[in-house]
Amino acid sequence: MVNISAKGTADWLEQARSTLAAANDSMALGFFEEAISNAFLAMLHAARAGLCDAGRELADWRDVVRGFQSEDLERLGMSNAGRRSLAIIAQLYANVIETRDMEADPLTAAACLEDAREFVSELGWILERG
Repeated sequence: MVNISAKGTADWLEQARSTLAAANDSMALGFFEEAISNAFLAMLHAARAGLCDAGRELADWRDVVRGFQSEDLERLGMSNAGRRSLAIIAQLYANVIETRDMEADPLTAAACLEDAREFVSELGWILERG
């Protein structure tokens, strides 16, 4: 059973939801880079909630993405699609925000935001059902 009572876990999950709301606002205002960035950040915060619940704390976002893929987190029961989506959105974030190899367009931002909503929702449900 997952322990949502751990202060760090609940804090990260709340931060994920707040950042997801900011991503929604950015999308509605047509700020597609910000929507992608905030959607990814929301996913990172949710992943940190899962890692915190598993007794792991990682600071660098790349370590969080790698850590979330580790076998010891399979016990959370997150779907394979959910676990993969973090790595996919991390790559998109790197391409759009860090290297600027891609432009942030409405379709890409909307898809990123939808993945983030599903990820935060699924992981939140898993962590809170315990």
